[in-house]
Amino acid sequence: MASDFEKWVLEETLTAEIANCLVYEAFKKIENAAKTNPYPSVFDAFLTIGRVKAILGDRFEEVRLRLYQKAKNELLAPIFSEVELKNAAESGIRCGEWRSLPVKIRKQSIHYGFVAEMVCMEVGRLIRYVAGVGWEVWEDRAWRKWPGKSGIIGLIYEAMRRKINIWREALDDFGGIEGWLIELEKNISDPEWLSKVEELLLRADYFGVQIVIDVN
Repeated sequence: MASDFEKWVLEETLTAEIANCLVYEAFKKIENAAKTNPYPSVFDAFLTIGRVKAILGDRFEEVRLRLYQKAKNELLAPIFSEVELKNAAESGIRCGEWRSLPVKIRKQSIHYGFVAEMVCMEVGRLIRYVAGVGWEVWEDRAWRKWPGKSGIIGLIYEAMRRKINIWREALDDFGGIEGWLIELEKNISDPEWLSKVEELLLRADYFGVQIVIDVN
């Protein structure tokens, strides 16, 4: 049985690993921004590090500056103006800080709530729930009914699958244990487990998913 000290070390390691994975993800978002739409990509990248600002502590300012410089090098004119870059970065961090991740993340904390948070970071602005209709996604400049092959559960799975692939790259680069990722992969392959994530996403007061009562 693990001692209290060993449990503390595991929790500290896990928290640092998750922060490193999300920082790595933020830099990947900047790398991919030029291929898509730069403003939301920069916003999302800085939102991501805003979420882990408390975990990063003294490292935060260094990470923020490095990310900003990378965005500036890769996206500034003719794709992006300095003002747009600054606004996207600052507003992203503000939104990330608004709901920061806890400074201590235990393995048992990586459950439905954690996944719902991660899905909102990935696709929260692109999904909504319409009473009497169900889930819709924003595609081709219009809201379209989703079910895909397996409804919103399929969308949750796809969003988390992308994140897990990036997080595994991060662990390969930074080193670390990945037992929590293996468990997470197992969970997101279980439709019943994912349905509980869907239930949480419907708590618009907390997770920020848009809920529409009347579309007329």
